[in-house]
Amino acid sequence: MDRFDELAAPRFTIKDVEVHEQTRLYERRFALDLYRVSHRKFNGHTTRILDRIIFERGTDAVAILPFDPESGEVVLIEQFRPGALKDPVSPWLIEIVAGMIDKGESEIEAAIRELQEESGIKITAEHLHYINSVYPSPGGCSERVTLYIGKIKADHLLSHGGLDSEEEDIRIFKIPAQKAFELCRNGRICNAAALMALQHLQIYYDEICQSFAQIKD
Repeated sequence: MDRFDELAAPRFTIKDVEVHEQTRLYERRFALDLYRVSHRKFNGHTTRILDRIIFERGTDAVAILPFDPESGEVVLIEQFRPGALKDPVSPWLIEIVAGMIDKGESEIEAAIRELQEESGIKITAEHLHYINSVYPSPGGCSERVTLYIGKIKADHLLSHGGLDSEEEDIRIFKIPAQKAFELCRNGRICNAAALMALQHLQIYYDEICQSFAQIKD
């Protein structure tokens, strides 16, 4: 382990946290839990008992960036998001395909299912490039999102997607990856999962293309 790996290594683990009480405050589609916790501090002491309210999704999520390495295009979606009502441009955000993991599903199974439900694109597990699993807002939300890039052919796309049973109204479109990178820089793409996936593709573009070239369609 080099010096920088040592600096990045965790100083504490879950064993250094004590949950004194957990209370469910609210539950419908999502839930709110009150945690009364204490934990070790970097100075060697322990905190007092702290009250922390956490937004509980109930399950984790996946997000997939469909990418056609032959045409150099990515598939993006646009849909209304009530959490973005105060956005200065529009509460209709440009995103990548994403959704919750159903009970009994793996992350990969959920990614394949969500991609077909939201965009009509069918792929298999070998067409998925794993990026990372991230916590979008761990100060107040327990959700973890696993990110992928999916190898696709962008020549036959639906114009709209989503499940009617969930009142999803999703616009589907494709643009050159390089244009998508520009939209990340100028702020038009401001969805966290989309930003992370697109920036990963930008950084490792040649490597990902070479990897996808070895996969038979």
